[in-house]
Amino acid sequence: MKKLILSSFFVYQIVCHAGLLRPGYQFSRPTGMGNAFLALADDANALFYNPAALARVKGVRVHLVDAQLAVDKTETLTRLKQALFDKNTDGLIESDRQSLGLSVKPTLITPYFGLAIFDQAFGSFDLQNLQGDRVDVFGFNDLGIAVGFGIPFSDYFSFGFGIRAVQRSSIDIDKPTSQLISELGLDALTINSNPWNALKNYLGVGYAFPIQLGVLFRLPQVTKQSPIIRLAATVEDLGNTRFTRVSGASAPSTILASYNFGASLQYGLAKDTVLNITSDLRNQFRSLPLFKTFHLGTELRHKIAAIRGGIHQGYPTFGASLEFPPQTRIHFSTFSMELGDNLWQKEQRWYQIQLVIGFNPL
Repeated sequence: MKKLILSSFFVYQIVCHAGLLRPGYQFSRPTGMGNAFLALADDANALFYNPAALARVKGVRVHLVDAQLAVDKTETLTRLKQALFDKNTDGLIESDRQSLGLSVKPTLITPYFGLAIFDQAFGSFDLQNLQGDRVDVFGFNDLGIAVGFGIPFSDYFSFGFGIRAVQRSSIDIDKPTSQLISELGLDALTINSNPWNALKNYLGVGYAFPIQLGVLFRLPQVTKQSPIIRLAATVEDLGNTRFTRVSGASAPSTILASYNFGASLQYGLAKDTVLNITSDLRNQFRSLPLFKTFHLGTELRHKIAAIRGGIHQGYPTFGASLEFPPQTRIHFSTFSMELGDNLWQKEQRWYQIQLVIGFNPL
């Protein structure tokens, strides 16, 4: 049970405030540019962001190593080290607030096709030492396979389809503190001393097959010097993703379908140097405030390095990377999420680093 709980702590998705969105998988390069990536999607991230972009892939890319770590502070990193290397999981979760994400996804990308074997994990815990009005806890570990196809219908339009087979172990709690204490039958001191041990009965395990659709348009260039303009639309978790519970456990929470739109402008500045400007509107048709759904990004990219900036849920983002051909990358990014219902109410900042080691066999 302790190993299962530990694996469920890792990930990439988020907590349970009424106004807090639960985004899909997010990686270092996109988050550095405000996570506005649907219409750009010009690397292996297309498999998770917009499978229609696979139709524009040239050559074959194999990522033998693709690993990412996301933390909210150095103390969280210390707790992770103690849990993984010192086998001390008792202090993994602090009783105030913390977040952690981890992903591993060896990936194959070819023209029109992508495949990844992934383990995506995330945990966000807002216990407030049980002194607040509510307890918000969300964590999951997704283990599975992702497959995507991109079909070009012309030089200017492509369609994409993606499906994942995933087993999820998760915990999802959003309720008044008094109700939680009553349900557990424990005092606050006992819960705070070892939150995971107290909350393990809320663990759910199940499997599902999330479906993603995407389209990508490229507008004709007026002149060779004109920017390349792309428009995109995607549907994630088509029809809502419902998990079938594994015997002896409850089912993880349903993931609602999300409808997303994006645009990008790409300027060629010099040889091997481009400027990308992107924007996304995520989670449309949910009556959400604009600041929760609007994403804006910029990227100045050379073939060996890049810098990025953007806006994500009203907060600034920053990113940088070193890229050593053929397929070795180090990406860093920092971005924030709004845990409250209003702009600049309750910030949660993340720091991500991603290492990719691969090659081009063809």
